[in-house]
Amino acid sequence: MRKSIISAIGIIAALALVLCSCSGGGSQQTAVSMYDLKGAMEGATTRFEEMSYVSSEDADADVLFTNVSDMDYSKVESFFIYYATNGTGNADELAVIQVKNAADITEARQSLEAHLAKRKSLYSTYDKTQLKKLDGARVEVEGNCAALIACDEAAKVSDAFHTFFNGD
Repeated sequence: MRKSIISAIGIIAALALVLCSCSGGGSQQTAVSMYDLKGAMEGATTRFEEMSYVSSEDADADVLFTNVSDMDYSKVESFFIYYATNGTGNADELAVIQVKNAADITEARQSLEAHLAKRKSLYSTYDKTQLKKLDGARVEVEGNCAALIACDEAAKVSDAFHTFFNGD
């Protein structure tokens, strides 16, 4: 009798652990290797070789992040940004945000869309030649990552982004 009770308690405890580990409805995502993702996206074009790079690894990452998103930085797992070194005459940009909680991915996407809208407005006033590139820019989402892709080969970089996650 006593063994039955102990066994039942053990089974209940094991089930409770399993249920607790599954709770959250999938709101947490596995961390993505941003190094590997960056490499996959870089491989789609040579454009990023000429650009400046910042990431969540930098000492002032929280400040650098505000250049592409107004999202609360405490929700960000990691990020990286490629941007034009000269700043003028080149609207190329690649920004990827990995959120800690998948529930925040919509906010990350919306913040990148808002950033793209600001860039279009800025370039419409001082360098309209770059608007075609920005009009062809994409904001994509996979898992807990959102990406802004603005370059002449945006379709190739977008394909590399999705292939990284889906293995196609």
